[in-house]
Amino acid sequence: MIKIIQYSLTFVFSLMTLPSWGYSDIGHKAVARLAWDQLSPYARQNVERILGAGEKAFVEASVWADHIKRDDRFNHLKPLHYVNLPKGAKAYDAKRDCKKNQCVVEAIHDFSRISVNGSEKEQILALRMLIHLLGDIHQPLHAGLAEDRGGNWFEVVHQEKTLNLHKLWDTVLVKRIGDDGLKVAHQLQGSAPKAEIGLPEQWASESHQIAMQVAYATKENRPLSESYLSKGETVTRQRLQLAGWRLAMWLNKLW
Repeated sequence: MIKIIQYSLTFVFSLMTLPSWGYSDIGHKAVARLAWDQLSPYARQNVERILGAGEKAFVEASVWADHIKRDDRFNHLKPLHYVNLPKGAKAYDAKRDCKKNQCVVEAIHDFSRISVNGSEKEQILALRMLIHLLGDIHQPLHAGLAEDRGGNWFEVVHQEKTLNLHKLWDTVLVKRIGDDGLKVAHQLQGSAPKAEIGLPEQWASESHQIAMQVAYATKENRPLSESYLSKGETVTRQRLQLAGWRLAMWLNKLW
């Protein structure tokens, strides 16, 4: 079980006013906005009981987990945003890939339990983390290769600038869709994705397969082709839409 450190509610709520860290917020807010409209009445009632009333509180909660990364008091949460797999792995393996349960897969399970059964303070932190991690696990490189830390050590060239592959998939490809989370969500609204709700273990395996087939399908230290970027944007659209739907269905199952 993830250790939840008790903080005062004043401190917790003050973190909501931290500035945006750039375009990484766009994807998470889009996922949350997509999920909001698909919550059951009972799930929405419980979400609002924990986070406060209204869509805005839910959407803003989706980016809290990134905004507190600069705060050393939350360092224990950093490993919970991703899971790295070895080259040649076909699927997520908890024993191999999630030592001491410190990865996004087990974190989703733990924060789900805490969101339902924890104390008031624990539920606030847990639900904020849960909303965020449902987005993270659908980003392919949050289940990338261990050898390059999920693309963080894999450099590419885009618009004559060098950046790592992870940042490209976290931010650049999302920005190609739009520069505002709510507008991106509006673009992605439509019929439910043709997929199973599944479990976090499956979501990680799914993301890893996409990472290997699509995200890593370029050469290191070389300019990215437009065909690569176009394919990446298409996959990003699909993953954001699926993440929003699964987030809603997952919360509907919790409550």
